[in-house]
Amino acid sequence: MPPQITLKKPVEASVRGGHPWVYRDALKPFAKGLKTGDIVDLMAQDGSFVARGVIEIESPLSFRAWTLNQSERVDDALLIKRLRNAYETRQLVLASDVTGYRLCHGENDHIPGLHCDMYGDIASMRTDGGLGASWEKKFVKAVKEVVKPRAIVVRNTRDKEPRVVHGSLPDEVIISEGNRRFYVDLLKGQKTGFFLDQRENRDRVASISAGLRVLNLFSYTGGFSVAAALAGAKRVVSVDIAAPAIESARQNFSLNGIDPKLHGFQAADVFDVLEGMAETGPEYDLIVLDPPSFARSRKTLERGMRAYGALNTMAFRSLPARGLLATASCSSHVTPTAFLEMVGESAKKAGREVTILGTYGAGMDHPTKMGFPHGQYLKFVLLRVH
Repeated sequence: MPPQITLKKPVEASVRGGHPWVYRDALKPFAKGLKTGDIVDLMAQDGSFVARGVIEIESPLSFRAWTLNQSERVDDALLIKRLRNAYETRQLVLASDVTGYRLCHGENDHIPGLHCDMYGDIASMRTDGGLGASWEKKFVKAVKEVVKPRAIVVRNTRDKEPRVVHGSLPDEVIISEGNRRFYVDLLKGQKTGFFLDQRENRDRVASISAGLRVLNLFSYTGGFSVAAALAGAKRVVSVDIAAPAIESARQNFSLNGIDPKLHGFQAADVFDVLEGMAETGPEYDLIVLDPPSFARSRKTLERGMRAYGALNTMAFRSLPARGLLATASCSSHVTPTAFLEMVGESAKKAGREVTILGTYGAGMDHPTKMGFPHGQYLKFVLLRVH
């Protein structure tokens, strides 16, 4: 049997209900000899079994549950079984013309510490801290067996640079999602190379973009911009503070047969752009607001919510009557309810009345584990200004 760790706070109901995380402050001191990556049994204060999982000694998030079944072994065979199940799920829910997708969504696929995206036949993995480092060989072995990729790239949250750990990368990596095509930089790009979780939301933006003037803020390499332009937007302006991302957006326009000269590309601070628009008046019919996570931890949540609020307030002020706002947050620490409340307060501060057209999350290749609200990290709301 694995060694045991014991709760000092009564959080066993949450774990038994599906939440896979236990923080260090809820645990009694560990026995000597345990190390990050070890399999342990989590025990309640009364000595009853709660879950079997993996520990990370140096992290505040010290335990991640793999199974609630005391008779189930946590080993390579279980890892491969679960990854194969995740792959089969993607084959079920994804269209055949989608070549970039999330293969493994960490705890939500019952594989703590591993996020793995597929870009054609290349796997791009992101692993979490010391836990990810200690399990890297196991993760790589499982990905090789289940999907047999031509190459594997690994990003660990503690590493400065991604690493190619299997095979070699081609000169260009291009993915498709329906009629859209995108270049992906697997070594310098954000996340694992691209924002795959917004695919269905790009579809939604495309469905309302025909004939509109569109402003895409925090555009990165132009995902929403390409979607809007292909759908017949009158003009699309992409804004991101990173000049290389803006250049990549231009290239993605050309890749999709769209003349970049007919649209706008600006390397600038989004806050400055919105402040400037407050002086000039409405120039766009649809604003897409997809910022990075401003609340990466519980400690930064309050400050992050203020930043989200300021952005949305300025965006509402920059829209004309009957204008549209597509606004998002990718922070798992911001609940869907809190995000909607912030959007509502931002509209009030801007003196605008708005209607919610729809609230959405990530696509079906980014599932959410029951009992794990942090898994529902992406919020995406479409609104219309009256």
